[in-house]
Amino acid sequence: MPRSPEQFDDIRKQKKQLIMDTALELFAENGFHATSISQIAAKAKISKGLTYNYFESKEGILDEIMDQGFNEIYDNLDMNHDGVLSEDEFKYFIRQNFRLVRENLHYWKLFFSLLLQPKVSATFASKYEEKAGPVFHMFYQFIVSSGSKDPEKDLMAVSAMIEGAFMYLVAAPGVFPIEKMEEAVIDNCIKIIKG
Repeated sequence: MPRSPEQFDDIRKQKKQLIMDTALELFAENGFHATSISQIAAKAKISKGLTYNYFESKEGILDEIMDQGFNEIYDNLDMNHDGVLSEDEFKYFIRQNFRLVRENLHYWKLFFSLLLQPKVSATFASKYEEKAGPVFHMFYQFIVSSGSKDPEKDLMAVSAMIEGAFMYLVAAPGVFPIEKMEEAVIDNCIKIIKG
């Protein structure tokens, strides 16, 4: 029986994700610049030509990996899409991202490892700034509306605490119980914001 368009689309998505997952692993282990399309294709057990059907270059793969990671993190923000972050939405955002890390620790370890490579972080910085601008604006407005006396300083502290917690979770899992760390991050972020 011939495959339906939906089945072909599903196969295409699976192949694309396989390429991205394989590339992420190789980029994190060997470095982005030391990894070739040929290596990615060989490890994914697909042809180099098929890889190029999905991506024009390894930079294209990197862009997709970074977009996917960014979107996974920030899709849990502003759940009612009104452009205003409430305290409940802020807490939900943190809880959902702790869940993401817990459920796929290996992926996030590789993702952050890749992001910390100097040439990758330099490339990603401008894209991240563009995408993160509206997110940080929403955080800033939430901090202001929560009564912060120094919203800019509090935004930096809260962002550093959240990102630092995720980095700590992937670098040294098990040192602190994840649930306690999650509650500590939420409680301390709220304390910082409300002064």
